[in-house]
Amino acid sequence: MGSRFLTPGSIVNLLVTNSRHSQAYTIIRALRPYARKIVATMYGETRLVARLSPAANSRHVDRRYYVPSPAADWRAGRIGRDNTEREEAYVQTILAICEREEIDTIFPSWDPKVYVLAKNRARFEQHGILLPIPDYEAVATPLDKHKMVLAAERSGFPCPRTFLPQVESDLCEVARELGFPLVIKLRFTSGGKGLRMVQDLAGLREQWRLAVEHGTPPLVQEYIPGNNKQLFFMVLDRGGDLKVGFCPRTLRLFLRIFRDSSGASASGPPHPYLPRAAQLAREIGWWGGVNVQTKIDPRDGRPKLMEVNPRLGHISWYLTALGINVPLMCLKIARGEPVEPVRDYRVGTFLLSPVEDCQTLAFSTLDALCYQIRTRWLGKRPLDSLHPPPTLRELVGSYAQPYLGGQARAFDPFFHYFLDDPAPAVLWWLVYLSQVLQATRHLGK
Repeated sequence: MGSRFLTPGSIVNLLVTNSRHSQAYTIIRALRPYARKIVATMYGETRLVARLSPAANSRHVDRRYYVPSPAADWRAGRIGRDNTEREEAYVQTILAICEREEIDTIFPSWDPKVYVLAKNRARFEQHGILLPIPDYEAVATPLDKHKMVLAAERSGFPCPRTFLPQVESDLCEVARELGFPLVIKLRFTSGGKGLRMVQDLAGLREQWRLAVEHGTPPLVQEYIPGNNKQLFFMVLDRGGDLKVGFCPRTLRLFLRIFRDSSGASASGPPHPYLPRAAQLAREIGWWGGVNVQTKIDPRDGRPKLMEVNPRLGHISWYLTALGINVPLMCLKIARGEPVEPVRDYRVGTFLLSPVEDCQTLAFSTLDALCYQIRTRWLGKRPLDSLHPPPTLRELVGSYAQPYLGGQARAFDPFFHYFLDDPAPAVLWWLVYLSQVLQATRHLGK
């Protein structure tokens, strides 16, 4: 594994998974100075789709391999100690790549990859391969949203009132207990996918049936009004000591309702609930990077748990842009090296993605216009009448102020390193545009 401690120039042969996701690019750039070789794996419906993975096309990647995806079984709720056929095919493919490329470290950063690699840790360790992720027991809890709610309740972290009705006949009782609107949430997914608001019993029944067809009965939760998010990004060592606690302040979201993608954020001071978020991570036995997503309940001012991402996620770049190399910290913790806690960082820095902002400003303007047409002219009931879209003046101001104000700014790595490494940036912006276009079904609702 090279030198005892990681320093620039250390000999590490690194494999980075899920190169379609933006966090993979953050990991590649953060660890490039410490790696002799970086290999990226790609997946997709076809090899052409896989080959367009943004991070895999970085000039900082030395080798690229197409691999099968194990995600389908995870999405269907087939989570367990033994590998499914898809998972075994994935593991065998990764092991073959590791042998060919003499890989000694694998860094996954998407839930199903973290899960599959964690439960096969012993097989990789037999080949001298390091995984900077916890064991299966810790990983399995946040992948199951119901188990995660139970863990939060044990640790005393606030949650929405949550039910897991196993049969359709239970829905009436749940609706009487919680009242409408309600949130129905797939049990096994991430990133806000599989999330729906329902306004009446007919809608609840319909969404419940669709979820059961998807794989397993969904969670039904009380609706927390508003869009005031609070994220708790943390890195803990193997003893549960908090090494980084980062609580960005969300300035605006990609969409008004249910999209968890932050349109812009600012670095903020530690939130009063950060110690409780760290305790929640300890409750499930976590070490390394983890992101606790919450929504501030305006009725009592407390952050209520939405989900826990057991990995380094998209916002990892917030910290690297502030000079905190989180992937390196996680790798050192996995190797048993000392890691100094981060007690200070630049508070008040705007964390921006300019190209994505141009796309979402256009979408949000159209959304506001469609909302007026649907509600005022067509008389349709809005999905969330308490939180209509902003006026055009408010919308333009929310986008312009972070760019024109006097505060410090930091830009996402695709934008910041565009001239140095243009291919990943162009491909990522096309991926993001496709997400914007897919969101047109939400226009004006």
